[in-house]
Amino acid sequence: MTVRLPRLLIILYAVISSCTAKNNKPANKDALFQLQSSSETGIDFTNTVTDTKDLNILTYHNFYNGGGVAIGDVNNDGKPDIFFTSNQQQCKLYINKGNWKFEDATAKSNIISHHTWHTGVSMIDINNDSWLDIYVCNSGYGLNDDRANELWINQHDGTFKEEAHQYGLDDKGPSTQAAFF
Repeated sequence: MTVRLPRLLIILYAVISSCTAKNNKPANKDALFQLQSSSETGIDFTNTVTDTKDLNILTYHNFYNGGGVAIGDVNNDGKPDIFFTSNQQQCKLYINKGNWKFEDATAKSNIISHHTWHTGVSMIDINNDSWLDIYVCNSGYGLNDDRANELWINQHDGTFKEEAHQYGLDDKGPSTQAAFF
């Protein structure tokens, strides 16, 4: 059987064009997930790492490991909120307003870290008060004092207070992630 080149090109074009999305939207309107822009969701987070002569993949082998994310209802409104860790910048807390809209509540929450290289995060009700607290693991290149893990205790009003030392959880070793059970 011989297939002419023009017919083959038409078939190839039909297959390729049917698989591509238009305007960054899935070709299948019944797709389970759809790409949402930061202007639609309110989530504007990027974990940007900047290498230098003293801090790079050669001086710190976990330089490109990335940060962590935790999802949980920190304000007890029944909607999952999102917390992102950042390796070299501040971590961010986004409060879910519903319908895939989020508010950056980082400044209001008082979660401002003085440590560098945040690597992982867990949400846990550590003090059993029915409000999720946030435990941030820190690692990275630098002095042990700059790597202490942080425990942000929920104050029930949208703010958090760092109390890792009071709970004995301010480990200064290079941490990647913690799990509570």
